[in-house]
Amino acid sequence: MDKHRHTINSRIGPISVSVDKTIRFPRGIIGFESLREFALVEFKPGSPFHFLQSMEMPGMGMMLADPFSFLPGYEIRLAAVEERILKARSVRDLVILVSVTVPKGDPGGSTLNLTGPICVNVKERLGLQSPQTDLSFPARVFLRDLGGGDKRLANS
Repeated sequence: MDKHRHTINSRIGPISVSVDKTIRFPRGIIGFESLREFALVEFKPGSPFHFLQSMEMPGMGMMLADPFSFLPGYEIRLAAVEERILKARSVRDLVILVSVTVPKGDPGGSTLNLTGPICVNVKERLGLQSPQTDLSFPARVFLRDLGGGDKRLANS
């Protein structure tokens, strides 16, 4: 067994993760506050879609997307304490992702959930979920309304 890699039997199949690429979420994620170690897996190069997989609970993972691929004007605000936790000087130092909900049997009903972005400082391997209360965007946006988003999802 390679002690530098860890294989997880996730909901999307086996995922092999380099231990030095895991991301620590000091506060966990909403609904899973006790889980701290995650891997961010790219579906395929160039795709806006990723999978955030818990290293501690194989059944817990979520689809994420780069919101800027769909909504270039999307903005979030981080509190100073959140920037300190992430060891970031500004939001520009971070990778911002939002969760994607794909209704079973209805990929055309997929939505981007804009109110709880996942913020990751890749360099420091730190992440947190930052609930947004004052958005200029709706809480959820259908991918089908964003010009071909469901085609990108189907091809990921």
